[in-house]
Amino acid sequence: MKRIISQIVALIVVIIIIVSCDYVQDANPPLEPTSGPVDNTIYKKVLVEDYTGHKCGNCPAAAEVLTTLESQYPGKIVPLAIHAGFFAAVSAAYPTDFRNTAGNAYDTQFGISSAGNPNGLTNRNGYGTGGFIKAYTLWGSEIAQQIAQAAKFQIKIKNTFNTGSNTLNTDVTVKSLASNSGTYKLVVLLTEDSIIAEQLDYRLPSGSQLINNYKFNHVLRGAINSEWGDAVFITAANANDSVVKSFTNFSINATYNANKCHVIAYVYDADAASPTYYEVLQVEEEHVK
Repeated sequence: MKRIISQIVALIVVIIIIVSCDYVQDANPPLEPTSGPVDNTIYKKVLVEDYTGHKCGNCPAAAEVLTTLESQYPGKIVPLAIHAGFFAAVSAAYPTDFRNTAGNAYDTQFGISSAGNPNGLTNRNGYGTGGFIKAYTLWGSEIAQQIAQAAKFQIKIKNTFNTGSNTLNTDVTVKSLASNSGTYKLVVLLTEDSIIAEQLDYRLPSGSQLINNYKFNHVLRGAINSEWGDAVFITAANANDSVVKSFTNFSINATYNANKCHVIAYVYDADAASPTYYEVLQVEEEHVK
């Protein structure tokens, strides 16, 4: 009898231990996935304007910084190299002319080359203030701040290129992501990469600072609509309002490599009375082909 009682007591102890272990395990359920909930917020991208010129010996350093920032913030910035002003003038040693009406207009309006190159703008924020023009050493910190901001607009670009006629059709859809009051315009530009031409680089030894096979990227080739754009929302835009702007049969210069060309589209604040006048509120980029 004592043996049977001992066995029963032992069995009860085992059961208590098992139940206790089960209870402890249930009290510490598996951790939730570390990735967290999906963030559906659409954030601002940054139009980084590099005002430059082939006679600017300090400008290759800025171009390299921009390339690094592209890798650091993939898909979050849209680079734009604008050749304008004194450093972009042509001569016997620098015969390639990258200047155009749109680039000249921006440089004149914003006074970049007169302030000295290399300099630039990041989404053109701060127009009218002392910190509007940004040295290339500041582009990274500016980008980090701006890409953390929710976007007011969403832009989608659809390109169709006709190889036979060398013409481009572009449909740009602009969607208001919230209720926005004010006047907003859309600008559509053409850029080209991998252009080989001459460039001065002060970092090289004296006598060999002129590079004849320098590769230029993100070169502004001109405006597809106009340098200051077309109105997409006047006075106000409700959440989810959309506007589609179509640009047909835009002729691409036969000397440009369409395989290396991009369409840039951006929406900016066009209200001269606004504290964010000229600021780029969203920007996108898409291959021509």
